[in-house]
Amino acid sequence: MTDWRKHLQRLEGAYSEHTLSSYQSDFGLFAQWCRRHRTPFLPASVASVTSYLGEEGIRLKPSTMKHRLSAIRKLHQLCRLPAPTDDPEVDLAMCGVRRAKPSRPKQAWGLTAALCELLLAACSDDLISLRDKVLVSVGFDTMCRRGELVALSIGNLTPHANGRFSILVRRAKNDPEGAGRTAHLSTRSSMLVHEWLAAIGVEKGPLLRPVYRSKALSLYLEALTISRVLKKLAQRAGVLAGKGSDVSGHSLQVGAAQQLVLDGHGILKIMRVGSWRSMNVVARYVENLDVDVWR
Repeated sequence: MTDWRKHLQRLEGAYSEHTLSSYQSDFGLFAQWCRRHRTPFLPASVASVTSYLGEEGIRLKPSTMKHRLSAIRKLHQLCRLPAPTDDPEVDLAMCGVRRAKPSRPKQAWGLTAALCELLLAACSDDLISLRDKVLVSVGFDTMCRRGELVALSIGNLTPHANGRFSILVRRAKNDPEGAGRTAHLSTRSSMLVHEWLAAIGVEKGPLLRPVYRSKALSLYLEALTISRVLKKLAQRAGVLAGKGSDVSGHSLQVGAAQQLVLDGHGILKIMRVGSWRSMNVVARYVENLDVDVWR
């Protein structure tokens, strides 16, 4: 049997760690299914893949099955084998999964400017709270995804004569080549960054860091920390109103997009500021604006 994990290692450096981990997890689950059904997974037959979709699609979301198909396709390509996912029968089976379980992506609750103010006011005066203030304010200004936010580096900050910073956002989800984009920080965010850097006494390395025993560690935050911090502050500020499960690492990005709409900016400017290439993504972010903002 082909050692598919070795083939997957060839993607290291060309794809993000998250993508590689997803491929390994998704194809590993397909391989387990094939073993249980005593059928090969490399190469996998069209009949095996359609049966897999029919069986697993009953309990899993269409988006999950789409990711599984992507992993199956990629591993066959890496092994230079014909991909069963290219067969029309697989397309039909996937259409059946979608029709049987129609769904829409769950939208994160947008943290607009007014809500961010409440989160900042809920912070105390210790080092963790100072870090959290930087996280909220910089995250809102830059419209970073959670992975981009935790990857921000002090070395990518550029000070300007007006006392404000701009920062280079590298390795965005839609920027696999790492060209990056420049985001400008507000006066408040810049002041918080100045205060944070003075408090931790460093000039390089991660901007956002774990704090242990009143000391900032020279480590990058985990992406999951973003949603945990936002949930914590929203709970402390008393603004959840039943939205606790909808607060996520995307809430700052969604809220900033919604705020730009409230401020009268058009979708093209929002796409440019947030580095989006699809109008559909932005439209989905702002479609629940009245419900989320004015509640």
